[in-house]
Amino acid sequence: MTGTLIAGSSTTGATDRRETRWQAQEIFAYIAGAHSTKFGADVQRIKSTFIDLADASGTFDFDSFGDFLASRPSRFRQNFLTSSTQTNTYIGVFAQDDWRLLPNLLISYGLRWETETILPDRNNFGPRFGLAYDPFKSGKTVIRAGAGIFYNRALLRTIDDFTLGSQQLFLDTDDIPVAQRANALSQIHFPQSLTASSPLVTQFGTLNAGFSRRLDPTLRIPESYQANIGVERELPKRWVAEANYTYNRGIHLWREFNVNAPRLPSGFSSFTQYLSTRDFPNFLSAPGGSRPIINTSTAGDLVRFVLNPPDPANPNSVVRIFELGIPVSLVNLNAFTSTTAVNAALAALNSLRPDPTRTEVEQLISVGNGFYHGLTLEVRNRWRQKASGAGFSFRAVYTLSFLTDDGIVNTSDALVPGDFRGERARSLLDRRHRFAFSGTFDTPRSLGNLRIAPILRLASGAPFNLSLGGVDRNLDDVSNDRPNFTGDTSVLRWRRPGDPIDPAILNLFSLPPIGQSGNLPRNAGTGPGQFVFDLNVSREFKLNEKMRLRWSVEFDNVLNTTVFSFGSEFIDFNALGPTSTPAQRQAFLDQFMVTTRTMRPRQVRFGVKFDF
Repeated sequence: MTGTLIAGSSTTGATDRRETRWQAQEIFAYIAGAHSTKFGADVQRIKSTFIDLADASGTFDFDSFGDFLASRPSRFRQNFLTSSTQTNTYIGVFAQDDWRLLPNLLISYGLRWETETILPDRNNFGPRFGLAYDPFKSGKTVIRAGAGIFYNRALLRTIDDFTLGSQQLFLDTDDIPVAQRANALSQIHFPQSLTASSPLVTQFGTLNAGFSRRLDPTLRIPESYQANIGVERELPKRWVAEANYTYNRGIHLWREFNVNAPRLPSGFSSFTQYLSTRDFPNFLSAPGGSRPIINTSTAGDLVRFVLNPPDPANPNSVVRIFELGIPVSLVNLNAFTSTTAVNAALAALNSLRPDPTRTEVEQLISVGNGFYHGLTLEVRNRWRQKASGAGFSFRAVYTLSFLTDDGIVNTSDALVPGDFRGERARSLLDRRHRFAFSGTFDTPRSLGNLRIAPILRLASGAPFNLSLGGVDRNLDDVSNDRPNFTGDTSVLRWRRPGDPIDPAILNLFSLPPIGQSGNLPRNAGTGPGQFVFDLNVSREFKLNEKMRLRWSVEFDNVLNTTVFSFGSEFIDFNALGPTSTPAQRQAFLDQFMVTTRTMRPRQVRFGVKFDF
C-alpha cells in the first residue's frame, strides 16, 4: 500500500496557558459631613505559563502505510523549550474623596498608584478628577466632567512571545545532512517523542538564532489620558437627552523596532542609491565554498545593482556579464517579484548592520500613540406602561468619532524602522459614524402581551490597508511594505464581488525600487459599512406567586442582510510586470479590493426559562 501518512501533533499550532493568581483586596470608607472618603489596596501575585503546542510532541511523516507499521518515518519534526513562565506581582493603592461642596455640586478627586514587578516602571501615578453640577437646582439638568490618567496591565502574552523567541529549539530531520539523515531517522520510533537533552537534539537541534526578540530595558506600562464632559437633560413625558464629548490619548503603547536593521550611510538618500553606486565583492570563501551575496553556480565574482533590467523580457532575472574577464552579476533593483534580488540586496547591506553576525532583532519599545475624539448624542425614553398592558422604552445613540493610531497591535512595526509618527493614520477600528437603537416594547394584552426587543446598529466604513503582500522592498527585514500611489486615495474603496473597477486605478500604483519605501499612507482604503439588526421576542406566564415560565425567540440578522467584510484588513497589491498577460491582469482586477467575507447569516434560537 502506498501513499503519505502524517501522525503526531499538528504543525498548524495551538497554545495553552496555565495561571495561578492570589489576590488580596481591601477598601475602607469614611463619611464625615460633606466628605465621603475611600482608600484601599489591591495586591495580586500571578504565575502564568504559556505553552506553544505546535509540534511539541513531534510530527512523523511516513511515505506509506507499510512504513508506518514498520515505524520507518521519512521525516520528523519537534519543537523544544516551548513554554514560558512569567511571575508578576501587581500592587495598586488609591485614595478618593467625594465632596458635596454645594447642594447642587459634587466634586470627586483622588490618586491611584500602580506597579508591576515584571517591568521596571514604578512612577505610575494616576490622578483623577470629576464633578457633577446641577446649574438650575431643578434636578432635571446635570453637567458632568471628569479627567484622569489610567494605566494598562503588563501584557504577559506579549512578553511570552519575546521570551520564547530567544529560547526555542527546533529539530527537523530534513535539515540534517543527507549523509547522516538515514541514521538519525533510524533512531526515531513512533509514537515516542524526544527531549531537549536527547543526543539527536543536542547534535542537530537548531536554536532560533537567526531572528530574535528582546525587551527594551526601559519598557513602560502603557498609559491613557482620558477626559469627558457632558450634559444630561430630563424632558417632558419621561424623555431624556444627553450629549457627551470624550477624549482619550494612549501613550507608551507597545511597538516593535528592528534594532539590527541596516543603517544608511551618510550622503545617500536611500539604499537604492547606495547599492547602485558601487560593485560588491562576491568571491568564493574557499574552493568549493559559498559566496556572500548570490550563491549560485552562475554567480559572478562581483555583484552590480542596476535600475534598468539587463534583460527587458525578464526584469526579474539576474544576468551575468564579463568585464575584463571578471564575471559580474547584474541585479535589477526594479525587479517585480524577484526574491533573489531582495535577498541579494539584503546580503550586500549586511556590513551596515549594528551586528553583522545577526539578522533581524526585534525590540519591544513603548513609543506608540493613539488618539480618540468622540461626540455622542443620545435620546432615551424611560419605561411607560398603559392600562392595556402596552409599554415601551427605547434608546437611540449617534456617535461621531475620530480614532487614529500608529500600529494595529502591540507588536506592530513601522514602515521606516522606528518612525511611528509617519505611521499615524485612521485606525482599523475607526468608523466615523455609528448609530444604535435598542428598545423594549410590550404589546397590549389583546395582542398576547409579547415583549419585543430590537437592536439596530449602523456604522460607516472602516479603513483597510494596502500592502505588497509580504515583500521587504525597503530592506529593513520586515515585510510590511506598501506601494507607491500617485492618485487621490478616495478612489480606494471596497467592492462587492462582481462590481466593476476602473482599470486606470492600477496605473496609479507602482512598486518602489528595492531599497525604498512606498509613499501610500497606512490604512488608505475605505471598507464597507455595517448593518446589524437583531430581535428578541418573548412572553412570560405567571403560574403562581412563586413560579414563572418564560419562552423566547432570538433572531440574529433578522433580514438576513449580507454584510460584507474583508476578514483581515490587508489587501495586497501585486505588481504586474511587462510580461504579464491580459488574463493575468484581468484576474488581478477581478479580485483587487473585493471583500472576501460576510458577517453572520440569519440565526434563530429558541429558549425556555422556568423560575420557581
